[in-house]
Amino acid sequence: MNDSTDDGTHIPDGSKAAPGTVEDEQIIWSTGPGQIVNFHIYIIASIAAAIPGVLAPWPWVALAIVPVVIAGVYAWSVQAIRYELTHERLRQSWGVLTRRGEEIELYRVEDTSPTAPLLYRLNGRGNVDVLSTDRSAATLTLRAIKDHESIRNTIRERVEAMRRAKGVRLVE
Repeated sequence: MNDSTDDGTHIPDGSKAAPGTVEDEQIIWSTGPGQIVNFHIYIIASIAAAIPGVLAPWPWVALAIVPVVIAGVYAWSVQAIRYELTHERLRQSWGVLTRRGEEIELYRVEDTSPTAPLLYRLNGRGNVDVLSTDRSAATLTLRAIKDHESIRNTIRERVEAMRRAKGVRLVE
């Protein structure tokens, strides 16, 4: 068996994670949101960069770079968001300079609901809202993900499997 990480580096046999730890979990699905979440930022930045770029005299043309840099920061921050579904948890991590994260145990998930605004649908994306009984992360929204309906169904299947495995029943 070839043990390697996501970036292709080899994991020595002596450094495998102990069973039951987070590192031992298999990732079923992993992705990030699409840049469509920042579409309005890109439109505003384009207009704001075009105005001094076209109408301003030479020294003031340099101001056109400011909205482009701001749009780049927004793009970078969306690129830093990661969603992961494992056999036991649903995780979200984010942050450019400092990584933060939330996770929900799958057996605590109460409901999932899909939403797809028009702009997202035109780009083949949608949101999945996950409602849980976890107090620290009662709601987790997976924003602008591809094939959101099948991901929602995968989450529901894993929730049912984890409830059966842990012997947990949902009381309404």
